[in-house]
Parts: sequence; structure tokens; C-alpha cells
Amino acid sequence: MRRTAAAVGVVFALAACSGAGEVATVNGASIDVGDIPITTEESSINLETFRVALNWLIRDQVLTAAAREDYGLTLDPAEVEDLAVRTLASLSPNDQLDPRANLDYFLIQARVGRSGLLWDELAERLPDDLTENQWALESLRRAEVEVDPRYGEWRTSPEPLVYEP
Repeated sequence: MRRTAAAVGVVFALAACSGAGEVATVNGASIDVGDIPITTEESSINLETFRVALNWLIRDQVLTAAAREDYGLTLDPAEVEDLAVRTLASLSPNDQLDPRANLDYFLIQARVGRSGLLWDELAERLPDDLTENQWALESLRRAEVEVDPRYGEWRTSPEPLVYEP
């Protein structure tokens, strides 16, 4: 059973990477296969890694747009790139094997990851009765996200993510 599930995951991921096509839309903007921040041989991509990267890309698009719309917040691109480059350069050789070990993925992390630049800026602008996490969850739940069913299903509960179909 596990081998079958693993084989199915690889087949889906291969289908995702081998043909150009729309993976999802976020508030009307398309995300195509080539937008997913993964660098690896097509034959070794699994669906779970693909889905994790897709979730981060959706978070990045939703949260950076919501921060701009809600609070006029924009991040300095040079600061974002500097943090991403430093983080990528600090990876151990083992971590460099991860298909997400690339600049595009770490640019997302530099913006909206746990140590991302968005959170410090946002903390200064949020009302006292709203935490960064509450704001992020509300923003993600408000977003209009549609995912091609081959890659998963967008659900807002228990947490806004693309889940296995």
C-alpha cells in the first residue's frame, strides 16, 4: 500500500512538472508549474514537497498583498534578497539537497517565513487587539484560492493550506 501511494505521488508530481499549466489561482492571479520554487530533477519530485512549496508561494502572495492593502506595508527588495542569500549560503551540504534549496524559495522565506521581514514591520502597525498570527489567518481565510485538484485542495480549516485531495 505504501509503495502504491508513493508511486502515485511521484506520478502526480511528474505530471505537475512535465506539462506547463496552471496549478492554482490566488485572488485571480495564476500560479503555473514554473512558479513553484522547487529545483530538482523532474523524476525525483514528490507531491508532498511540491505541495509544501505551493503552500509557501500562496502564503507569500496572500500575506504580502494583504500587508500592502491593510497597512501600506512594503518590504525593501534589497533587504529581502540579502536575507535570502545569507540564509541560502548558510545551508549545510545535506540541506542543500532539498529541492527547495534555491533563491526563489528563500526569497519567500525572507518575506513571510518564521524569521521573515514581514512580521517585525507588521507588529508595529497592527492594532493592539490583533496578533500577527490572527491577522495572517484572517488574511489567508479571506483569500480566494483555487487549486487544480491534481495537486490538492485548498481548505481554510483547520489551517488555511493546500491539503491532499
